[in-house]
Amino acid sequence: MITGFRRFAQLLSASLAVGSMLAMANVALSQQIVRERIRPAFPEINFTERQLVGRAAVDRLGARLPEIASWYGTSAEQFRKQLLFDRGMRIDSKGRLFVVEEMEAPLQAVTTGAPQNVVDGLLSPLEQTFQLHSKPGSNRTIYLDFDGAALTGTAWNSGSGTIYAKPFDIDGNAAAFSTAELERIQYIWQRVAEDYAAFDVDVTTQAPTPDRLSRSDANDQIFGTTVLITHNSGVYNCSCGGIAYVGVFNSTTEKYKPALVFYNMLGNGSEKAVAEAASHEAGHNMGLSHDGNASTAYYAGQGTDALTGWAPIMGVGYYKPLVQFSRGEYAGASNKEDDFAVAQSYGLPLRADDYGSSIYAAAPFPGPGGTQDGIIERASDVDVFSISAAAGTFTAALSPAGRSANADLVLTLMNSAGAVLATSNPQNALNAAITYQIPATGTYYIAVRGTGQGDPLATGYTAYGSVGNFRLTAAYTGATGAAPRAVLNTSATSGIAPAAITLDGSQSTDSDGTVSFYYWDFGDGTGDTTGTLKSVTKTYATPGVYTVRLTVVDNSGFRSSATQSISVASAAPVNTVSVQSITLSMKVSRSGVAKVKAVVVVVNQLGQVMSNASVTGTWSGVVTSSKVLKTKRGKVTFNSPGSSASGCFVLTITGISLTGYSFNGAQLPTNQVCR
Repeated sequence: MITGFRRFAQLLSASLAVGSMLAMANVALSQQIVRERIRPAFPEINFTERQLVGRAAVDRLGARLPEIASWYGTSAEQFRKQLLFDRGMRIDSKGRLFVVEEMEAPLQAVTTGAPQNVVDGLLSPLEQTFQLHSKPGSNRTIYLDFDGAALTGTAWNSGSGTIYAKPFDIDGNAAAFSTAELERIQYIWQRVAEDYAAFDVDVTTQAPTPDRLSRSDANDQIFGTTVLITHNSGVYNCSCGGIAYVGVFNSTTEKYKPALVFYNMLGNGSEKAVAEAASHEAGHNMGLSHDGNASTAYYAGQGTDALTGWAPIMGVGYYKPLVQFSRGEYAGASNKEDDFAVAQSYGLPLRADDYGSSIYAAAPFPGPGGTQDGIIERASDVDVFSISAAAGTFTAALSPAGRSANADLVLTLMNSAGAVLATSNPQNALNAAITYQIPATGTYYIAVRGTGQGDPLATGYTAYGSVGNFRLTAAYTGATGAAPRAVLNTSATSGIAPAAITLDGSQSTDSDGTVSFYYWDFGDGTGDTTGTLKSVTKTYATPGVYTVRLTVVDNSGFRSSATQSISVASAAPVNTVSVQSITLSMKVSRSGVAKVKAVVVVVNQLGQVMSNASVTGTWSGVVTSSKVLKTKRGKVTFNSPGSSASGCFVLTITGISLTGYSFNGAQLPTNQVCR
């Protein structure tokens, strides 16, 4: 349990009292869409040791190591290597994996660029410092807690009572936040928010209600974690920058949260160091392991450029300007895990794409002199915007997040056919700009995407982690004339998969010309770009909600779009019951008579055990008998007649009856035991 201390409301009444409390509490202790993996209960383990490291951890786990490794989604060999190589990895008394980010000495302050909200890098009003949200309304939350906390019942407590964690304090005054501290908090939030911009998660400094962080069961889709930025005094006795449990983000217990970042070990609250540590420790909560190489568990990165020197978030990000999630594409990488896929499997989904990725799904740009903010959510993402421009000079500028950008951006201008007219991707820069002379009135497209640079096996990096916020501005001469009117009619707006829906754009009109082209985006990643189909029939084989977009272009190059949502449901599920297992055991009396007990487990199509199901079991072989018995908590026991003959006792389940369910017994389940 975590209780927050708002310093604005007398967080700590006196430093002497605080010191006393803390002393009492001293404790020694590519990117693909991936569904959350619902893991079984963690294996029951009880060690006497509070923590185990390296060889001691491997030896203590012993025969249980493959089981623990499997729970964490890795092989026994890889898990063993990780424990032996990475001294930061620890096993606690329950067999759980956590990380202590050891340091030889406290980190010196890390320099940063000039002060620069997430996109523009500007400060919000200081009174809003504890009201910052990167994606308000998201079902997932990462709470950056700078306010201090009283921890009870967590794994960090280890039966020691309450831990009183200090608030963030860089000026020695624990009674109030100074202007410098409030600014520092905002800048740290900006950096962490940018690191997690590709995910559907709200990075916030505002204390959420408990239900926004805790998870009741696997059906509860609103949950999160806390990164507590505090002083290590009285919290955890170590020379380390932070500690966190691995793979607990979607856990139904809060015992293994929060993750902890110790600002006093990080350049006395250095903006960059604290932010890098916060993103790193949150990453452990999402199931991510350290990115290292053959010589170290923490890779410090490569390249020396002031803007594009690169490091992985799960390595050491303190010393490089460009820090991204990784899948081990650098030379000698010790960890090849796909960070985005692993985080998704622990319940942190990627954001939905904010803008269309093709010319026929392009979003209208806000006009000449306009500005558009957006997010590149994955390496394959392209955000495309359409403009109606007359002949003249076109200029556009593309900038990444104003502070600690993760995206190296490419800017492209295309004509109405999608042919590239100009592109910009400067070396050793994350931004881009284009100046181009548009030759004639028409529709043009501006495309934004992420990229890599150079050789990732040397000093470069790939496009994998080049995701995040961007701001696009463009100036041009707006075209005159009337745009066509797109009209989209559908034969239905819902159906059962496979659903064949007729999409008709033939009623589209143009007041000062003719409609020349019809472009279709079917909302499932497919479409038609020939421009010739006024109507088309699309079959949706997979259930889901699809947004169909029709874009029409007139003879002057102007365009407009219309959309329609199509809901496709799955056919009504067929409820079935079947035999999950038949377990036989034989007993032979002193007189040589054998009897067999058969325990039968009955489940439905979801694997759930079913009670009150009438099960018909038929014995054959050396005995013959048939009975109908009802399951209790999914189980039923059939006892065979006795026999002294040699041969096999064979039980076959010939039927299961339960109201509302059919018996799934195409191949009748059977098992036998012989003597």
